[in-house]
Amino acid sequence: MHIGTTNPHLNEFTRVLLELRWGDMDAYGHVNNVTQLRLLEEARVRALGSPTHSTDAPTTPGQSGIADTVSGITIPSVFAEASETTELLVASHAIEYRRPIPYRAGPIAIDLVISEVKPASVTIGYVIAEPDGSVGYTLAETVIVFVDRENSRPRRLSNKEKLTMEDVIRPAVPMRGRR
Repeated sequence: MHIGTTNPHLNEFTRVLLELRWGDMDAYGHVNNVTQLRLLEEARVRALGSPTHSTDAPTTPGQSGIADTVSGITIPSVFAEASETTELLVASHAIEYRRPIPYRAGPIAIDLVISEVKPASVTIGYVIAEPDGSVGYTLAETVIVFVDRENSRPRRLSNKEKLTMEDVIRPAVPMRGRR
């Protein structure tokens, strides 16, 4: 269980807290669907490490660009370290909007899990939820492919990379359209 907090869809996870902005709302008064995808991206970069960490501004807190708004399961620095020789390509997204996210002051929680590690890709699941765990708004998955920068082709994860991530693999986000 995540220490001190819950999620209606996950037991163990990495949590990223992000502030909503007034401009994140759409004409219906809730957080826009495109904005939700951007929130997932921001949470992913904070939890996995910035792929540009070696050139990020020196004020970026934490190791490999991981901000102090991240808690729970510590994701190994495989993603940030690989980015020196590897492009991290988003191969696909799947997203289910379960409830509209109303705008309000205070952070929203984006809870992440690494649910699958394949030879050249990793699947990351997300739940956008209230920080107290009372409501799960959006469920999503992203498949990240590791691509060799020199030949622009997918590259296999090294044994070390796979072994490092084995300890953080958790059950997939319970999406309705699951294969």
